Amino acid sequence: MSSNIVVKKYAKALFDVTYQKGSAGEVASQLSELSKIFTSEITAFFSSPFNSTENKITVAKSALEGKCTAETFNFVITLVQNERVYLISEVSKELSLLVQESAGITKGKLYSSQPVTADFIKQVEGKATQALGKKVELIFEQDETLIAGYKVDVAGWTMDDSAQAHLKILKDDLMKKGL
Repeated sequence: MSSNIVVKKYAKALFDVTYQKGSAGEVASQLSELSKIFTSEITAFFSSPFNSTENKITVAKSALEGKCTAETFNFVITLVQNERVYLISEVSKELSLLVQESAGITKGKLYSSQPVTADFIKQVEGKATQALGKKVELIFEQDETLIAGYKVDVAGWTMDDSAQAHLKILKDDLMKKGL
């Protein structure tokens, strides 16, 4: 079974359990923080065949017990038992998407060649929310390949209000007219 399918199954199962209890957001947040802690060195410890499963579980329990929700704790222990700790970051991302989707929120990126204000981001979020019919939250990312204007990517949808896009439209119109 490919890791992408496994990741989706783990995330969906964790979401189903935590959504019913009303703790999906908290668990997603905790798992996100844990995925930052699980560096390649720590993941290597949990993946090493030289460490017994019991030893790995003991380490995980001593590190997490009482410091996170029972759902997060049990989930990490399950990953340790199934020797899939290396998936924690991917499961965290997938779980966050499920939580956002359940709240009607879609994340996206706003690209511009220059830094933009928070007010501008809010304006563009409003336009994207109206266009998609879903609440959109944008993260700014500078893209120096853009000459001017901006571009938005949200859930496979692109809104391109860059100078390049306008020049391409102008060029296409001129080509159609034979100029």
